[in-house]
Amino acid sequence: MTAGGYDLEEIRQRADIIEIISPHVTLRKAGRRMVGLCPFHQEKTPSFTVDPESGLWHCFGCKAGGDVFRFVEMIEKVTFREAVELLARKYGVAPLRKSDAAASARRERMIALHADAARYFQHCLGVPAAERVRAYLAKRGMSEETVKEWGLGYAPPTWDALLKAMRRRGHTVQDVVRAGLAVARDDGAYDRFRDRLIFPIWDATGRVIAFGGRSLPPEKGAEEQHPKYLNSPETPLFQKGRVLYGLHRARRAMADKGRAVVVEGYVDVIACHEAGLTETVGTLGTALTPEHVQALRRRVSSLALCFDSDSAGLAAALRSRELFQRAEMEIRVVTLPEGLDPDAVLRERGAEALRGLVEGALPITEWELRRILGDARPGEDLRPEVLRQAVKALARLASDVEREYYVRWLAQHAGGSSPSAVSALENALRAEVSRLATRKPAARGRTQEGEQTLGRSAPAASERLEWSVLAAFLHRPELAERYLEALRPEDLSTEAHRQILDAIAGLVEKGQPVSPETVAGKLPPEARSALAGLTMTDVPPERVEEQVEQGIRRMAERRLRREEQALRKRLGEAKTAEERRETLERLDECRRQRSELAKARIVGDM
Repeated sequence: MTAGGYDLEEIRQRADIIEIISPHVTLRKAGRRMVGLCPFHQEKTPSFTVDPESGLWHCFGCKAGGDVFRFVEMIEKVTFREAVELLARKYGVAPLRKSDAAASARRERMIALHADAARYFQHCLGVPAAERVRAYLAKRGMSEETVKEWGLGYAPPTWDALLKAMRRRGHTVQDVVRAGLAVARDDGAYDRFRDRLIFPIWDATGRVIAFGGRSLPPEKGAEEQHPKYLNSPETPLFQKGRVLYGLHRARRAMADKGRAVVVEGYVDVIACHEAGLTETVGTLGTALTPEHVQALRRRVSSLALCFDSDSAGLAAALRSRELFQRAEMEIRVVTLPEGLDPDAVLRERGAEALRGLVEGALPITEWELRRILGDARPGEDLRPEVLRQAVKALARLASDVEREYYVRWLAQHAGGSSPSAVSALENALRAEVSRLATRKPAARGRTQEGEQTLGRSAPAASERLEWSVLAAFLHRPELAERYLEALRPEDLSTEAHRQILDAIAGLVEKGQPVSPETVAGKLPPEARSALAGLTMTDVPPERVEEQVEQGIRRMAERRLRREEQALRKRLGEAKTAEERRETLERLDECRRQRSELAKARIVGDM
């Protein structure tokens, strides 16, 4: 099985799961396994278990689990592909195909070039010619430590300073142009960034993939450089609509706090981190895109939008309300003082003031309604056009509960002091919102494809039954060989369980050994959490075969009951005598099979 051009099995064999987990969990020996306190939820009694032989881990508290890839995904807050690339780099695994290897080599050269460029820009910030830049940073309240932590630098004003520096480090002019750090022209090339304060832009794993350059306030009598902010162009490494500035530094705090604070600029991100809001990320001159929302939704369920009060970003957020609703995210809006951005609040009023504004963020619907109502006090008569705007805002809400709550909220704020007037307005608002509301059932309750939650709720009785049978198959492969034919994929209620059953059946059919290790090699990443739990489940030696047989019988009976229910429904909808006859015959057959299950052994009967 491959991902991102890498052989997952090769990475899995090279990766030492204890080496990967140990920096995050203090493990102690417990039989052939290792146990410790789970890093993904608070606990006092160790329930986090690692099986070094199978390379799997499982927490019996929060039910998280999987292989080494899943652990890196969760602990580093990265995607599966990013986890694969991190482990491939760590253990020196090269891509499989030549085309992948060539693309990977080009990518690594470009990453190395960006790392060299970042070091060069940082060096230039310390030269005498950069005194004006250092003075500007000090005026903005940035300490030397902050400047160093965020890798800030300076691009000299000459046309080819970076090009010359990169050539000295072994990079070609074509490489620098391809990376977007230089612009080609007929007689050669010139540096894209000149006389600018430089902000490195990182990917989620902390590698520099682009740069942003801010022009400096002009000296007296000089013209201001345009544009004020300049980003690297899009390259194979960098797509502006997918990248969030500071994500590599914020992802741990985001996971701890369950939210992300979103701002619009480099300096605002740094200011928020300085104020202790280390869960802050920034867009790069764009509104929040579907790709941004997807990246954030994998990590948090709540966003606090901390944009300027007159920002186009707030207007875009309102237009993107449906995007947030589909992702099932809670969106709050921070109300900043007029004319101030987060950095200005920090410098003028202090870190505590900035934190207080973020903590006091309003739900986006309430924020929008308050903006529509303006300075009107509760109970004042509102102009009809104001109420119409408010009703349109409520009609866009997907949640019936949220819509009803804000209908009442709006009626209280606009209905006057008379209870009868409030009640009458509430009924009128409710009717008008209902008339305007456009329902989109397909978009409601849907999560991003392939998305996984951190843990799982307690499994239903049906899942526990399947769990015990599959665990027995893993730990007692001879039982899998005996009973596999009696078990059908439709007997299992989850896709992960069906994938595990299919992997076991494939191994048995080919005469290969059944074990957690061999099964893991045939599973997609999303099924390995369930496999890890099965691997850690102890299967008592006594009466295990009897329990497997009883479990399969109950699962088959459950399937037959489901089929009977569907057949009875079909019988009531039958339009022809032939369709009715065939449905009755199948219904009788289901009842006969269920009756036989109650009195017969499984093996050999099905």
